[in-house]
Amino acid sequence: MARRPPLTVRTHPWHDRAHHAPQGFRNPWPLPPSGDENPGRGQHARFFFEFFLASKQQTPAPRVPLDPARLLDPVADGTARVTWLGHTTVLLQFPGANVLTDPVWANRAGPLGLGGPKRQVPPPLAIPDLPPIHAVLLSHDHYDHLDPASVRALQARHAPRFLAPLGVERRLRGWLGAADVTVLDWGQHTDLRGLRVHAAPARHFSGRSLRDRNTTLWASYFLEPLAEDAPTVYFAGDTGYGPHFAQVRERLGPPDAVLMPIGAYRPRWMMRPVHVDPPEAVQAFRDLGAGTLVATHWGTFDLAQEALEDPPRELRDAAEAAGAAERMVLLPVGGQRVVRRGG
Repeated sequence: MARRPPLTVRTHPWHDRAHHAPQGFRNPWPLPPSGDENPGRGQHARFFFEFFLASKQQTPAPRVPLDPARLLDPVADGTARVTWLGHTTVLLQFPGANVLTDPVWANRAGPLGLGGPKRQVPPPLAIPDLPPIHAVLLSHDHYDHLDPASVRALQARHAPRFLAPLGVERRLRGWLGAADVTVLDWGQHTDLRGLRVHAAPARHFSGRSLRDRNTTLWASYFLEPLAEDAPTVYFAGDTGYGPHFAQVRERLGPPDAVLMPIGAYRPRWMMRPVHVDPPEAVQAFRDLGAGTLVATHWGTFDLAQEALEDPPRELRDAAEAAGAAERMVLLPVGGQRVVRRGG
């Protein structure tokens, strides 16, 4: 395959370096106090006991058959097709562009595919059964969002363009060699196949070992089709609650759909800085002014203290209380949703 010219990266006027730290990156917003900070050793011990040793009910996300031929059907003008493949792996299909987010087909979310939480529900199809993948969006480098075997298989099969936050390109090039990687900071954007892809903030952290915490950046992405009347999609990645949701709306507009994480939120003293809980997911949805929320980051890997079936139930309760229940979408793994302007 002939080498493609690199994508042009442009910087918005509001780009700043508030999230850059002397040795890496940081979340630039203070975390409002909630009364559950600074836990004692007893709380740490209790968490690890309950997470690793105590039994809890596990009902993974439902899964439906997915015929690969359906993914080859043309996407109608003015729409986007969303297919949830588990966790934060989502296939976004626009007319002329197939975009994959955080591809993880690994059986375990850990080093070498041997350690870490075990996958509770298998992917609905294998990488060779995907339609042509034109771009891969990577939110950050945690094991449950970035899997070397999966990106190698995608590179071999599809040779997509990889879009990654600052520093993550070093990991990709170490695994893939001369891969087509475009590096983005918050407040930068690039165009490909009729889409303008904006890198936007998230409240999270990064690292794949005890020695590399926050040496690479984490990000969300706002996908803006260049065609008129086409829906916009915001991929929130992995994030805690913060002012960045309102900031995205102010700077880029309300998205027609948001892919919002809803799981891995207990205990709150540990997870609140980096993972929204379902009520916060609903509040973030309202901050964004989004048309539809498609839930991700639940029911696939057991990552926290809550049971796997808790996030969708609590999301429904929070959405009902906010009068937004009809705008919440809880897909089964392998499920699809067609998005239009307004959600």
